[in-house]
Amino acid sequence: MKYDKIKDTLLSEVDSGLKFAQSLDNAAEFELFLYYRSNSNVEIRQGVVKATDGIVAGNAIRAAKDQRVSFSSSSGITPDRIKRSVREAIASLKATSEKDTRFQGFCEPKPPGKEGKFASKILELTTDDLVKFTLQIIGDMSTVNGRILAAADSNISWGGFAIGNTRGLQEVSCSVYNAGSAYAMAIDGEERRTAWEALVTREKPLDVTGLGEKAATKARSLLGAKKLNQTTVLPTLWVPEAAASYVLSSLQQSAKGNNVVEGLSPIAEKLGEKIAGSSFTLVDDGQNPLGIETEAIDAEGYPQKRTTIIKQGVLKQFLFDSYYGQIAEKPLTGNSSRAGGPFGSSLCYEYTPTIIGKNLEVSPGTKTEDELIASIDGQALLIVDVPIGIFHSDVATGEFSAVASSVFLIENGEKKMPLEPISVAGSFYKGLEQLQGIGNNAVMTSLLVKTPSLLIDGFSVTG
Repeated sequence: MKYDKIKDTLLSEVDSGLKFAQSLDNAAEFELFLYYRSNSNVEIRQGVVKATDGIVAGNAIRAAKDQRVSFSSSSGITPDRIKRSVREAIASLKATSEKDTRFQGFCEPKPPGKEGKFASKILELTTDDLVKFTLQIIGDMSTVNGRILAAADSNISWGGFAIGNTRGLQEVSCSVYNAGSAYAMAIDGEERRTAWEALVTREKPLDVTGLGEKAATKARSLLGAKKLNQTTVLPTLWVPEAAASYVLSSLQQSAKGNNVVEGLSPIAEKLGEKIAGSSFTLVDDGQNPLGIETEAIDAEGYPQKRTTIIKQGVLKQFLFDSYYGQIAEKPLTGNSSRAGGPFGSSLCYEYTPTIIGKNLEVSPGTKTEDELIASIDGQALLIVDVPIGIFHSDVATGEFSAVASSVFLIENGEKKMPLEPISVAGSFYKGLEQLQGIGNNAVMTSLLVKTPSLLIDGFSVTG
């Protein structure tokens, strides 16, 4: 399927599929989700080039009657595959007696939002172009002195999804983006240190210049690590990639409407209260034209929006889909997803809707990262990559314990030696209250969170 045919094709199949469903049971309510995406990828590992091209296409149907709800999905978006899912959803609906007394119906139709920026030149890229990009990344790594094991990949992704229901909603959205990443392992004797760099964009074809060199240089800088040899409480400076993992693990989880309604969020009762430093503002911008997760609609067909979660430290709003928004009697924010985000499944049609941040953005501060380092008296830690285990943290309490494997010692305002892995533990929310500084270096990270560096006090560190 060509890109310019996706919308018409998906909407036509949605309309036909809903009519078929109603012909089988005109007393039930139906929702039909169709997904189509083309993915091309080239990776180089240990000198071996591997190229893959493929299409992911599938459908999902939800049926509801008398507060009973069923779900079915299958690969493919042909009429036969859609009809198969419809029949299975109806059969499942008849077989269940369990009621969801909180279910109030599928999403009501609303005018869609705007799609993100579309760059037609990305669609013109070929597998040969991806090979060139990936070889350039590998070549840039070889310019760094020392022994470096290099790996890299480049990819193109384009497609769209459509959603319709028997309340009159029929909407569609399309997107295109490309990405590249570099993985470097620096070796010195028995010591091995790794680093990873990535970029993703929807506004233009890839420019991977310097990406491999940056990854290799970072890996080299981590060699010669020493032990901290103490357990204490120190300030920690999280560079953007690490800061993004902090935001995803804490605020995205606790701001999700399902966790608020189900009593799992520690900030559920704190609307209007100050929960972070006054310099901290967090926005979820589902309409940022450059955001990778920007679409005209969310996975239920509701228009994506710009939502201010925290403004100058004060909790302003949570993120809702139609199900939990109706339960909480709060405005919908267009945050429904089907296994999306940086850790989502490529087979998203196999999942029922959930809630996720679309394009989370932390507002930048005024100091450079070097100025934040210079502001530190005594010792602190500089965390330069995502700590291991941070995504296994306890949402309900905000307590976390993770291992920073890429970390430097800061001493009296200067970046010193690299350290062997350090355990960092504490409370996400106490950390936000003890925020000491925000950098002016906000960038889009590989975790699809745009954030600057964050300087936080009060965490326990052991090394």
